[in-house]
Amino acid sequence: MKITYCKDYQNMSQKAAQIIFDEVMHKKDLLFCAATGNSPTGMYAEMAKNKAAFSEMRVVKMDEWGIIPLSYPDSCESYLEKHLLGPLEIPSDRYTSFDTASEKVQEECIRMQKFIQESGPFDICILGLGKNGHIAFNEPADSLEPDFHKAILAPSTIQHDPALSQGEEPAYGLCVGMRDILQSKKIIFLVTGKGKEAAIRQIMEGKITTQCPASFLWLHPNTDCLIVE
Repeated sequence: MKITYCKDYQNMSQKAAQIIFDEVMHKKDLLFCAATGNSPTGMYAEMAKNKAAFSEMRVVKMDEWGIIPLSYPDSCESYLEKHLLGPLEIPSDRYTSFDTASEKVQEECIRMQKFIQESGPFDICILGLGKNGHIAFNEPADSLEPDFHKAILAPSTIQHDPALSQGEEPAYGLCVGMRDILQSKKIIFLVTGKGKEAAIRQIMEGKITTQCPASFLWLHPNTDCLIVE
């Protein structure tokens, strides 16, 4: 894992966008696994400044909240439409998504894993860091899921939106599994935001543990980790 310290959020966003721009110059139709949240928002805004460069890029949604509908303002679907798909003018035929409605979970997990096996590996995978060390919705646990799967979410993951806990079952999400993340050709790991100091310290110890899924990025040969100082 190559670690680069950035002076501020804007600097991190610019550096990350430049890495992606350099990659898409070599492969116009690269497969891009897109994260959501505050960490990549600035990066997507920088990418939109040169949207013509991404006229063939294919996008896959990395994860999505359960319980809430895709149309909900806080869904990953809504986020990507606002910050990535719309600004870069990515049409539906270059975007792969999935639904987390409880009656569709099993078939959607099977469909997405089949898509990843047939279309992957990802050329670029974007990751942020959860306060508890999770990446995507791969939460700390005794073991980690390799495939696209349904994940029960930790309290620290869902605390920003009470609606996520209003269903009849525990809050969950669907997400890309650890094997397919680690098989990505390139990973861009964005580390910014408050309350993540303990997770960062654990990662920097260099010890790999399922209790900190992000620590597995040390095993990946082409990860750019950008950290806001």
